[in-house]
Amino acid sequence: MAQRDPDDRIVYLACQHIFRGSNSQIRKRKPVMTLLQQNKPALTDILREHSTERTCKVAKRLLEDQVFYSTLRAKIRFPELFDVSPAQSAEREASEAEAARDEAKAVREISERKTSQGVAIQSQARPANKESDEIDASGIETGVNNLIPSLYPVYIHYRSQHLITTSIQRLVEEACFAYAQNHFPQLLVRNGWDCPEAGELTEWTKLLPQYLGEMATINKRSELFLLLCELRHSAVHRLQKTAGGVERLAENAQRFLEVLNDSSRSEKVSLLRRELSMVIEELKRNKDFLERRYLGELKEIQARRAALDMWEQDAKNAMINSDSQCLDDTDKILARVVQYLGPYGPTREDGKGKMPIECPELSDSEEEFLESVVAINSSDCQALQVAKSSEGL
Repeated sequence: MAQRDPDDRIVYLACQHIFRGSNSQIRKRKPVMTLLQQNKPALTDILREHSTERTCKVAKRLLEDQVFYSTLRAKIRFPELFDVSPAQSAEREASEAEAARDEAKAVREISERKTSQGVAIQSQARPANKESDEIDASGIETGVNNLIPSLYPVYIHYRSQHLITTSIQRLVEEACFAYAQNHFPQLLVRNGWDCPEAGELTEWTKLLPQYLGEMATINKRSELFLLLCELRHSAVHRLQKTAGGVERLAENAQRFLEVLNDSSRSEKVSLLRRELSMVIEELKRNKDFLERRYLGELKEIQARRAALDMWEQDAKNAMINSDSQCLDDTDKILARVVQYLGPYGPTREDGKGKMPIECPELSDSEEEFLESVVAINSSDCQALQVAKSSEGL
């Protein structure tokens, strides 16, 4: 066992799954050691080379530097663990774009249907628990030809998405109601809306353009209201969206609130956007790390598989060669026998009445066996003679 501390990178790779969540906040040696002891089966490789004490020392240092807590810090510390190849980047962009198209299609289908139909349109976006798409790793690393699962596009749990979209929708509807109260209360009276919950967001997107003259000067006004409708449909019809899609809805809602000069609610959405953005970046870095680690493990597995294949082939060749050698030996024996039986073989007059034997070891064994039998028989005869002599006396 090595008498030096293990490399920081090796400890991070081995313990990354242990010191996450609340465990990433641990700083004292004793709980660190306890976790390492509890996870010994998963640390077999590193503990084979280094003691638990030295591994604990390095893990504690990484915890103090918050490397386990933040993938950003880990990326700064170990950039090679988060490298992304051009092929991976292109594949991820393509998957995100495809998911965005599917989401837009689902929203468009909902918008085109009458509400009275009550038909729920399922999003074509990939659910978070659906089997991951696969990408060709041969374009990522030379010598790796297997298909590896892609962890992209990035999704958050639907529960979190629903909480975010419904919260933003509520803030936007409250802002619309407050704006109408201050600038055109007759609209509220005419529609019988006495609270923010009374006016649905899609109705506000139809009414507000008629009352907001300055809205006509805003660039991409139609896109602004379209995304507000998408926000409502995503919340009401439970459409699964990518994390980037949710962030885009939050950004659009913030822009709309700024148009209404609702700084209070705009700041709330801005705070939510910042947190969501940090979470998305954390998820991306974690996915990059996991894919990179899997790729390294896959290469090691392939190397071991190649060694096993070679071992198997060598064993097969040894079996075939041994069988061939045995066949050759048998052929020689039979050839000698046939030669013995031929017209020019030895005769009894020549004093040679024995068959040729190609296995002297077997012949010697037979002779030894016969000698043993003769010796035993001689001993038995002598014992019998002694017994008879005793009876005569």
